[in-house]
Amino acid sequence: MKFVEMEYEKKKVRIVLWKLLAVYNKICNNKKGISIKEGAVTKMEKTAVVTDSNSGISQNQAQKYGVYVLPMPFYIDDELYLEGQTITNEEFFRRQKNGSVIYTSQPNPYDVTQLWDQVLDQYEELLYIPMSSGLSGSCEAAMAAAKQYGGRVVVADLGRVSVTQKIAVLEARRMALMGCRAVQICDSLQAVKNECIIYLTVDNLKYLKQGGRISASSAMVGNVLHIKPLLGLQGGKIEVVEKVRGDKAVRKKMMKAVQRDITERFHAQGIREFHLASAASMPVEDARQLKESFEEYFGVHCSMSSIPLSVATHLGYGTYGLALVRKMDRKNNR
Repeated sequence: MKFVEMEYEKKKVRIVLWKLLAVYNKICNNKKGISIKEGAVTKMEKTAVVTDSNSGISQNQAQKYGVYVLPMPFYIDDELYLEGQTITNEEFFRRQKNGSVIYTSQPNPYDVTQLWDQVLDQYEELLYIPMSSGLSGSCEAAMAAAKQYGGRVVVADLGRVSVTQKIAVLEARRMALMGCRAVQICDSLQAVKNECIIYLTVDNLKYLKQGGRISASSAMVGNVLHIKPLLGLQGGKIEVVEKVRGDKAVRKKMMKAVQRDITERFHAQGIREFHLASAASMPVEDARQLKESFEEYFGVHCSMSSIPLSVATHLGYGTYGLALVRKMDRKNNR
């Protein structure tokens, strides 16, 4: 009899453990909120954060961060691809090197609103942070579409792309978790939208030539003489800052430009008031060494991300950049 009772008690314990495990898995897998019917306890986040793949955030990273990412479309030899879904980075750069004709495109409005609708099934509202309106018309199109949602969709045009856009998305997510609403988050991000800059350089000038940034003759001479342009990107505008010979020289110029901007452009006390972020399209080991060189120069952590494919379309393989992004005043965003 005792044996039967013991087995019965063990069975009850196993049932309880399985129930607890099921609840645990439900919580871990439900990035959109928490809904536990058994206990009649429902807790759902109010504000979702949505962005596009120009932020450099992959679909896997989006799940980790608790955000949503719209894959940006582009065409390779007139065939449509979606970043991070229907083509890998390796395949993209292989075809770019082999001379395929690649051009970007705005997302289909239906795809944008379909994603919004899916998100709004789980949230009261969403904040959408697209690529800078200065670089793409998709931001303006999103703002027009948002008018049909009765205030449930707020679009933030922050003039950012790649790592600067990514940092804005992560800040927005942090504020959303604190209970801030979409308009409040948007206003906070707008207040610091210009407190960032990206410096970048390319390995091959032909993509800048194709985009009309430099002339054909300049591209030819530059490639022969190993001339590297140092480009500055802020608020959706790209400008040639300087032209130097060789990768080591342009990297040194890049780091000095960032160091100078801390005090002269942003009037800050030091590097610790900023996020230091880099992005690259190059082999993993080369990117690691690049990241370490930045960290050694500035004495602070530097993140490393992949350059979004829609951006790499205009810059090519071997491109890398370094961004300076002022940290937000968290005391005023609670």
